[in-house]
Amino acid sequence: MTKNNQDFQDFLRDEVNLNERRLRRLETGVGAVSAYLKDHLTGYQKMEPQGSYALRTLIKPVDDNDEYDADIQIGMNPNPRWEPKDYIQAIYTTLKQNQNYASKLRLKTRCVTIDYAGDFHLDVVPRVTSGGKHYVCNRIENRFEATDGTGYRDWFNDKNRITGGNLKRVVRILKYLRDHKNNYTAKSILLTTLAGNTIKPSDEGTEAVSTVADTLVTVLTRIDDYLQGNPYMPEIRNPVLPGETFNRHWDQRRYSNFRNKVHSHALTARNAKAESSSERPIKIWQDLFGESFGKGSSGGGGGGGGNGSSSRGSTAAVGATSGVGSTAARRRNEAQGFG
Repeated sequence: MTKNNQDFQDFLRDEVNLNERRLRRLETGVGAVSAYLKDHLTGYQKMEPQGSYALRTLIKPVDDNDEYDADIQIGMNPNPRWEPKDYIQAIYTTLKQNQNYASKLRLKTRCVTIDYAGDFHLDVVPRVTSGGKHYVCNRIENRFEATDGTGYRDWFNDKNRITGGNLKRVVRILKYLRDHKNNYTAKSILLTTLAGNTIKPSDEGTEAVSTVADTLVTVLTRIDDYLQGNPYMPEIRNPVLPGETFNRHWDQRRYSNFRNKVHSHALTARNAKAESSSERPIKIWQDLFGESFGKGSSGGGGGGGGNGSSSRGSTAAVGATSGVGSTAARRRNEAQGFG
């Protein structure tokens, strides 16, 4: 079996992962927003990253000028005089008083969005805790909705630990396929949940999750098995909050298309991994990812395991243009969980 370990590391670094400059810009923006709200927002408790930002599964946008989304939650003290909509309005009003944010704000159903034009959108979500349970606020319907972003993050991190960090890389690859092939629709939370659901405690230390390629084949095959057993759209539930489902942006037509595409991707992945030659697997992976995969390879599946580093390929994606050396940038990325 050929696993193309080094080619996957290069592909993730150069084509998939959010680059160093944009990561630093996001972290600077989040730090500034959090510090300002801490000093000025009534009832501020703390800030927590959420979604792909918290899970370390953010990916580079398709085009350099495209914007991506990042989420943070602002824990707030319950105010007995406020309705759910008032918490969102409080964040909006507070940010509006700062000239750095005043022209960048949009009110949405559950958050206030700050637009960093040409870079990213930051969704600032108020969260209220009552009776030991967490709630976000639906401004339109003026009601509280149960949430457990921390629990979901812990669930995903445990699954990721079982794979030695390969699960987060595979989720990024699945999102890359969605965005670059543009041939199916699936929200990131849905893709992440489907991928996480495939990982079992018994996988730890086995070949099923030993490298990125192994984990990708395992995840795609198991998702495919699940989808093929469900010709009609099943409910994909939050693993830590079963009353919540992630299907609201899907319908049967979109689901059927997703089911067909995953079936095709899983077959391609298995065929690539099963090859014993040194060059043929790269051509098969290129059928899935495009010619950017393996572009610096002379063939073969050499290189280290899932956490290997690379000396080949472009360094732009890890921040060489920012003045940070490629090795230092990569180590910083990996230390923060983005490797």
